[in-house]
Amino acid sequence: MNNKLNNMINEFLKNVDAKDEKELNEKLQEFIKKYNADEIEYENTLLDNAYELLEKAENAKSKAQALKYAKKAYDMCPECFDALLFQVQLEDNPLKSEKLLEEGLEFEKNRLKNENYFKKDNIGHFYGLFETRPYIRGLYMKAKFLLLDGKIKQALSICEEILRLNENDNTGARYLLMAIYAYLEDENEMLKLHKKYPEQHLEMLFPLFVLYYKQGNDQKAKEYLSKINKANPHFIKFFKGTMSRNDDVPEGYYSKGDSSEILMYFTEYVFLIKTIPTIDYYILENSKQK
Repeated sequence: MNNKLNNMINEFLKNVDAKDEKELNEKLQEFIKKYNADEIEYENTLLDNAYELLEKAENAKSKAQALKYAKKAYDMCPECFDALLFQVQLEDNPLKSEKLLEEGLEFEKNRLKNENYFKKDNIGHFYGLFETRPYIRGLYMKAKFLLLDGKIKQALSICEEILRLNENDNTGARYLLMAIYAYLEDENEMLKLHKKYPEQHLEMLFPLFVLYYKQGNDQKAKEYLSKINKANPHFIKFFKGTMSRNDDVPEGYYSKGDSSEILMYFTEYVFLIKTIPTIDYYILENSKQK
């Protein structure tokens, strides 16, 4: 949902006194019908205009033009934090991008605090609020930067903060955190996190396998290796060199249980992979079929 549509819905529902969820859904259906018929009267806010400029930046034909639109959007309305995040992504110099992001996050956090978004009722539900989603995305981006720069413990703190603010974890910070705990060989924190998010796929299982491999606990390592191979049969094919890329999955995306998931993991989690340089021998040896 874009900013303008979010504002239009909020304005439409402002004077609605729905008795229950059913009545609220009926009003939402009424809004959708009127919206599609272009019967909703609405005047753009400054933030709406900034997001329209950001859309132009995203569709720009050149990087210079994209930066121009994004900077104009953020200068016009600093509430449009997505415009700053877009600039960060376009910056080639990692030091400049990290500095831009750090300053932006500090400003955005203070702004959200001043507007009472950090009140107790919102903590844990930040991604459920349209206004605080960009801040969560910014924190996630910072965690990725820190990991690329080898600042593991700083990244850990950011991931924990994301989960504190947004327990549903729409950005997947829990997966980064699992890999960080594996890097640090922190079994207790890993098991607590996996208990809270008991998912059975590569991003959750591989860090546990690595942990027990590092600890020399062959029984546990083999147990999780078996779970990984069950969750994604392409895993062993990757190490055998027989895995085929799935061209149906668009560039930059992946599907759980698919070869694209394997390629994603061994690209995005290099900070963990490089700590186990001979793991392929162990995986091949212990994945042999009886």
